[in-house]
Formats: sequence, structure tokens, C-alpha cells
Amino acid sequence: MRTILIVAAVCAVVIVPAQAQDAKSIAVLPFRNSSGQADLDPVAEGLSDLIVVCGQSSAGVTFVERQAIKKILAEQKISLAGLADDKTKVQVGNLLGAKYIVTGGMVVVGDTLKINAHLFDVQTTRVVKSSESEGSLNELLETTQPLAADLMKGIGIELKPLDPSQIDKSPEANLHFMRGLGYYYGNLRNHAIAEFMKALALEPAHAQSRWWLAACYYDQKEWEHAAIEYRRFCKDFKEDPLEREAAKRLRQCRKEMKKGG
Repeated sequence: MRTILIVAAVCAVVIVPAQAQDAKSIAVLPFRNSSGQADLDPVAEGLSDLIVVCGQSSAGVTFVERQAIKKILAEQKISLAGLADDKTKVQVGNLLGAKYIVTGGMVVVGDTLKINAHLFDVQTTRVVKSSESEGSLNELLETTQPLAADLMKGIGIELKPLDPSQIDKSPEANLHFMRGLGYYYGNLRNHAIAEFMKALALEPAHAQSRWWLAACYYDQKEWEHAAIEYRRFCKDFKEDPLEREAAKRLRQCRKEMKKGG
């Protein structure tokens, strides 16, 4: 089984209001998952958060809030594929009040993660810097950090090294979720449960954390706990594509509980 042990360092993320265009305001857009493995979609999504984490402690740069980015992309009905077009990047950048946009993608070959990213100047419509990085899926932060540092050099920003011990101070539910996902794939289910719970404490509507928390209990045949979490998922996320599978697993949990009772 693939082992992904995700370690992320973070402190309070600085954000920039969409109305004010700062000289070094950056919008890091969601990364594409080109691996063909849907279970790695959360990793691709989380790469943008990690780049923000890598750069947020440096002076002279601010980052657009992730939720603001998601809202604009949804409102404008812009897909990740559509972001390859320069006109679309300019449109998104102006709506977000960002001077620069980071786009990118990832692919996985065996246990090797390959990431590519581009720093785009909204005003000049030029790619200021492109960078690539690759490394083990066990070392996501170590793979992402040099890429982020290289990108920021394109606008004269020198990134400081991060301290991985700061993960527990994270205010970002998605970063705890990513760490939990890494523990899950590393067969460390109890560690994964703890991280998914942290994510849900910060953001109760984090559907993916609820799903994977239930999956941890389900895999360990803790049917009662799994049933509780799948029931919550079905109740809170009725429109989620995984709702039907959650309902199916909930029925299975109930059958197993009857056998044991």
C-alpha cells in the first residue's frame, strides 16, 4: 500500500482583501492532479495551501484567502483546465485583487511526486518564473518548499526555512486534513483519526475530513463509530458525490452491528 506521510508547517496565514491590490499580493490557485488517481485529489488541492504556508511568514508578500479563490472560480464557472488561458488568469487575478497568480499541477509515478508551477504577472501577462520539483510522497513539504522558494525568487522574495513542529498550531483545517490523509495511507489509522478530528473542530463542514474519519473507523471494523460518522456525512452533505457510498457503508455498519449484538 502506498505510504504518504504528510508533514506541514504553518502559522497564521496572512490574507489580502480582494478589493486592494497589493504590490506583492499573490493568489495560489488549486493545482491539477494529472496522476489519474482520484484518491490523490486532496493532495493536489492541498499543494496550494502548502505554497502559501511556505511564503506567508516572509515580509512584503500577502496571499489571497483560499475560500475567496474558490468562490470566484465557482461564480465565474472556471475550471482548472480553463486556467491555462492567459485571459482567464488576468480575469481571475483582477477579481481577486492579486498582482500575481500561481498555477500548477502534479503527477505521481510510483512513489515519486512531481510538481510543476508557474508564477504569472496579472498586469504584464508574463510568466515571471516557472519551477519544478520532485520527491517522495513521504516528504510532501520537503518537495514543495524548494519549489515555493524558487517561485518567490522571481519577485525578489527570499523564503525562510519552515519549522515542521508548528503543525499543531495550524488554524487551517485543510492542512490537518492533509496530514490525516497521509497517516491514513501510511496505515496509521489512529493518528489519522486525530488529525481529521482537528480539521472538523476547526471546520465542521469539512466534508472530506468527515468522510475519511468514517473510513478510518470502517477499515478498523469499529462499526458503531463508523455508523455515527457516515450518518453525519449523509445528513450534512446530501449533495456530495460520496453520499450514496456513505449510505451504502452505513447500511453495512448496521448489519455488522446486528451480527455482533
